[in-house]
Amino acid sequence: MKRTAFRVMILAAAAVAAVTTASAQNMKAEIPFPFQAVGARMPAGTYWVILNQTGAGPMFRLYNADSRNSVLALPRVSHSPARPEYVNPVLSFACTDGRCVLSTLKNDQSTVYSFSGGKAGTGTQMATIALKTDRSE
Repeated sequence: MKRTAFRVMILAAAAVAAVTTASAQNMKAEIPFPFQAVGARMPAGTYWVILNQTGAGPMFRLYNADSRNSVLALPRVSHSPARPEYVNPVLSFACTDGRCVLSTLKNDQSTVYSFSGGKAGTGTQMATIALKTDRSE
């Protein structure tokens, strides 16, 4: 019994260490239209896009500063260039018939993260929103 309790305590400590050592990057976006992200409908507004690099991979939290609602988005695919160069980070949305869906996020090191549900098709236009990186960390 003591051995099991000790193992549970060690696993809990390891989980806390993994979460606290995960790096985070905050970016701000002014999104002027409603959109969908991972199946959730999100209103237009000011969003904080928070990238958490965990041991399991990247995870994004889109937090609406006005409504204080958020959604977690796990990228389906990511592409990192062999030679990263600094670029302005952007969110891209696939918009068809007035309905926009989160498609990709490109960070300031040219890594592109793709999200399911945002594929371009016939009649689809891409909307790109600039992200402002929070350098206060």
